Amino acid sequence: MEHIIACGDTLELIKSVPEKSIDLLVTSPPYWAKRVYNGQGEIGSEETPELYVKRLACFFDELRPYLKPEADVFINLGDTYFGSGAGAWNKYLDENGNITQAQRDRKEKYFTTKPLQPKIKQNGRLYRNKQLLLIPSRFAIEMQDHGWLLRDDIIWQKPNRIPASVTDRLNNTYEHVFHFALNKKYFFNLDAIKVPSASGGMKNPGDVWAIKTQPLKGNHTATFPEKLIEQIVLCGSPRGGTVLDPFLGTGTTWVVCQRLGRRCVGFEINREFFDFARERFDDSCQSVQFRIEDL
Repeated sequence: MEHIIACGDTLELIKSVPEKSIDLLVTSPPYWAKRVYNGQGEIGSEETPELYVKRLACFFDELRPYLKPEADVFINLGDTYFGSGAGAWNKYLDENGNITQAQRDRKEKYFTTKPLQPKIKQNGRLYRNKQLLLIPSRFAIEMQDHGWLLRDDIIWQKPNRIPASVTDRLNNTYEHVFHFALNKKYFFNLDAIKVPSASGGMKNPGDVWAIKTQPLKGNHTATFPEKLIEQIVLCGSPRGGTVLDPFLGTGTTWVVCQRLGRRCVGFEINREFFDFARERFDDSCQSVQFRIEDL
């Protein structure tokens, strides 16, 4: 199985991919005002949530010509609160609740001691301190306005979510995974992900998936577990098909595609993540044929 993995700007690298060749797009883009990955101007650094969802929708519009007419698109997106600081905390814990030097180093590099949210004047409506911004919903509606067909709003429930320190609201334990299609007829293999029923048969798994987050070694954390990608790849692409991840990150989609017999096209602009993904892929499967384009 030959994969195409490249470090650089997705919207430039995608031009080397044949049009109408992608069976499935699955990814988790940077969330709004959460982390600093590459510097100024990156996705997630927009001045308002409205500008963020518009930019994201336009980004996926640019990838549309490379998708097959029957392709599926699955996009994982999290929410945030207005005025929360979105990363301005005194300590950062690993998946086991421990503070490690690797986590301290990561916090210094990818987070700030000041709020990452741009300074937006409170208006008594959307922009009020403690307001949940509903960014995933705003994104889904923006995609609909751009002509994408929304088929599912899957709730990814995290059984091992670390409890939050807040005392005036409930702990958030889920994120959204939106399933879009280009047309009314698209590939979807429900049988591949059916679960046992009480009667002894098999049934539709429904749109709430309880899947634990998956930590990675070193100073990398990953809330994009392989099990979640497995579910999506199995139902959203044929065996031998091509899967695109335009925000490859630490390589979860790449690793899963190799295991499930799909070709992965993955792009990642962050050099550290790209190098980690290469090492992770090597560790997961030592004797495979693949091609890495370092552009």
